[in-house]
Amino acid sequence: MSKRQIAIKPSCLNEIRALPIDRLGAFLDKVQLLANDPLPDGGLKKKLRAGGGVCRLRVGSYRVLYRFGEEWVTLLGLRRRREDTYRDLDTVSGARAEAPPELYETEGEEELDELNAAPRAFSFARGGGAPGARETEELPVKLTAAWLTQLGVPAEAIPTLLQCTTAEALLDAPVPEGVLKRVVEAVFPKPLEEMVAEPELVVPSTEHLVRYRQGDLLKFLLRLDEEQARLTRWSLTGPTMVVGGAGTGKSTVALYRVKEVLERPGATGRETVLLTTFTNALLSATRQLLSEILSEEQMARVEVATADHIAVEIVKSTRRLSDIEYGQEATRRLHELRARFVPRAKSAAETEEVGLALAALTERYLIEEFDWIIDGRGIPDVEEYKRAPRPGRGARLSGRLREAVFALYQRFAESARKDRFPALRNEARAVLASGAWEKRWDYVIVDEAQDLCPASLALMAEVARTPEGLFFAADSKQSLYSRNYTWSSAHPRLQFRGRTARLERNYRSTKEIDRAAFAVLEAEDDEALVASTSVHEGPLPVLVRNVPSEDEATWIADFVRQMARHLRLRPSAAAVLVPRNAIGRELAEAITEAGLPARFFEGRALELRADAVKVLTLHSAKGLEFPIVVVAGFHEGAYPVPEKYVAPEVFAERMRHERRLLYVGLTRAMRGLMLIVPRGCRHEALTAFETRGWAVEETE
Repeated sequence: MSKRQIAIKPSCLNEIRALPIDRLGAFLDKVQLLANDPLPDGGLKKKLRAGGGVCRLRVGSYRVLYRFGEEWVTLLGLRRRREDTYRDLDTVSGARAEAPPELYETEGEEELDELNAAPRAFSFARGGGAPGARETEELPVKLTAAWLTQLGVPAEAIPTLLQCTTAEALLDAPVPEGVLKRVVEAVFPKPLEEMVAEPELVVPSTEHLVRYRQGDLLKFLLRLDEEQARLTRWSLTGPTMVVGGAGTGKSTVALYRVKEVLERPGATGRETVLLTTFTNALLSATRQLLSEILSEEQMARVEVATADHIAVEIVKSTRRLSDIEYGQEATRRLHELRARFVPRAKSAAETEEVGLALAALTERYLIEEFDWIIDGRGIPDVEEYKRAPRPGRGARLSGRLREAVFALYQRFAESARKDRFPALRNEARAVLASGAWEKRWDYVIVDEAQDLCPASLALMAEVARTPEGLFFAADSKQSLYSRNYTWSSAHPRLQFRGRTARLERNYRSTKEIDRAAFAVLEAEDDEALVASTSVHEGPLPVLVRNVPSEDEATWIADFVRQMARHLRLRPSAAAVLVPRNAIGRELAEAITEAGLPARFFEGRALELRADAVKVLTLHSAKGLEFPIVVVAGFHEGAYPVPEKYVAPEVFAERMRHERRLLYVGLTRAMRGLMLIVPRGCRHEALTAFETRGWAVEETE
């Protein structure tokens, strides 16, 4: 049998750091042995009756826990041998399994309680997060300088850690986040069930384990499950699409797809690939992960960029660009422009009527109309705009109102002093059509395609050498911007009917969070919403209703402290997601005043390593994930209400967007989630959704 691919659980990586240096060589040799032959032999390698195909391999006084398949072997944990390591071991499914006597280890070792432990339960208690209400938890081991050094802790952090005798003191220790995580995971090893549920990482060779232990290698690429692996090789002749919910691994499939198309049978070794991500924040991480699975020669033929970066690159080949105008700046400019704008009409009465109808459309709605309909579809004149279908836009604009909207758009576009991405996308397409920019990619792989406007989708279709090189990954449930158009209406090359596959297994959030978030969605016409299936379990998300605005920060601080202590994380692992920037700034100050350091970050300025609770907008959180999330700040004026909309259709469209935005926010949570509904809240999605599956707290 050929050598199996090695994979490893993240917690096992940390346990390798704690392995004495004089045992490392023997351990690496045994890993090679498993890659060649993991089959139990009744001696060195034994299969345990713990469920899930868990086996153990002897490495001196240590035991490697592992599982294997036809083509892979996964390292679950590395633990020092103790007498009852396998006695009364819980099965992966939760049932108790009795191990036969021949599987017991020799006597004289301590019992390995942490392997048998059940996952710790969590129950939120109002006021339980206050510093005076904390229950102290003694560390199960005494920290020593020698052990910390062996773990790779920097010398300057050791004196601080040696003073810690409780879990609370350890979590509060002023040492770097990465160092603390390493120590906490070594002091509190995960039970078997939690280890098995962790994602799996690819280990190209044992040399990579040495590099990781030495600090030369920071990350490993996720190993695909069977469903994901199949889709990396599925229908390599496009156009093809993979759809799936949050955390299902669409982006990982896209990464591996790059490798598959470069190494497909018949490849010449000259093929080029463009891989696009939705945000700039993901670019560097994507490049690093690709470098782990591609050779240097292959990497030289791959470009990683956003769709807008490609548009800018194309336009810059023909002219010099000015600064770029971003969302809030454009909204402010439109607000000022509308104050002076008077629509043209045949009579004063008609002018007043059209003016009132135009005033009923919000700035956000108009910006979306410009970006997604007029610029988004490259509509050149008012007559074509009057004929254009606008599915999913809610309001059915009359011909006269469309004339006014288009005139306002023209004024808006002409008055811009900076370049605008919506215009640059169409300009880039024009450059391509003129033949002035000849570069094309053999394969174009687009991640988070649901958030690209029609012009960007068309641009991606056109920079592919042929339609056969197109691969899209998308999730309709996360779409904040799409407007119910068909892919083929964006460009004739995007023919995905009968060429779409689905991912359903969620590796990010717990089943409880996934189920609660899914409940806030409402299907649109001709849309079938499909829930994903999570592999993790955890506590019920907490829903707090009728909270006075002045108490919101204390509820947040309480929950974050308690959940962080439960997960043995710092509170800085938490994020608070809000609808507006101004609310975020105020809430960050209030949380800090409640005794929990918090900082508000605008999207592009986010510092994930900041030692504070991260407060950011729901829009800015797209594409991110946090162990703990609180969604809050739904104050009056921060969400749509019916009386502010003359046309019910416009309000319905806005609520469609709000539900998707709320879903995105809730699914940023990995393990702990709280949703706060303030007193008097009229947000339709917050007051009328199914509360089954939530731990509900009602304030007086």
